[in-house]
Amino acid sequence: TQSTWGHSECLFFFDPVVQKKEQKYRTPNTMFATRYAVRALSRPLLARSYSEVVGKKYDLFGYEVSTNTTPYIEKIQKTQYYDDAGEVIVAMNLNNTPPDLTTYNALLERILNAKSKQSSPVDGENRFCAMMDVLEEMDHRYGIRPDAQSWGYVMQELVTSGDFRMGWLCIEAMRSLGVEPSAELIAKNEENSSKAKSSGVDFPPALRRSAPEDFDTKAWGL
Repeated sequence: TQSTWGHSECLFFFDPVVQKKEQKYRTPNTMFATRYAVRALSRPLLARSYSEVVGKKYDLFGYEVSTNTTPYIEKIQKTQYYDDAGEVIVAMNLNNTPPDLTTYNALLERILNAKSKQSSPVDGENRFCAMMDVLEEMDHRYGIRPDAQSWGYVMQELVTSGDFRMGWLCIEAMRSLGVEPSAELIAKNEENSSKAKSSGVDFPPALRRSAPEDFDTKAWGL
């Protein structure tokens, strides 16, 4: 089994503007972060279940579950490419050692700061997509609620990439989940917005031509 985090074509819709120019690439859709927040707040928990007997944890099939995640976290921290970090999570599952919040945060840190997805360029590589895949796995598979540190890595990636619109949506998604974003990252996201506006690239060109001069892109979530 191989991890497939970071491929934007897996989870996101086509951007109609990009679609006309280059069909083979998909871009993150701003609906995803909102959809994640709504799911997390509304759906029943669909997490893997365990039972405990005299201090030991067993899965549904009676196999003992290990809680020693430290060696795996150390392996994740040493990886240069974030697909390799994902493979450590695969190994944990094979060894019946479910990842915990600390493990997933280590993985998110690698996605943010690793050199790239793999040693060779990958078409459609997207760190934000990879992070959202991880957050969804945490919530769906293990019932682990991403904390401020988890979301902080996501927000940092949006700031680094300059995607201030997704940054706005991420901020609202975090707050809807009871997580307050870093004031520093909020400020940096607004700085990216201001830079884009001053350069005339804050609004999709195809829509700008038909929009009024005083059209407020942020109010419309664009």
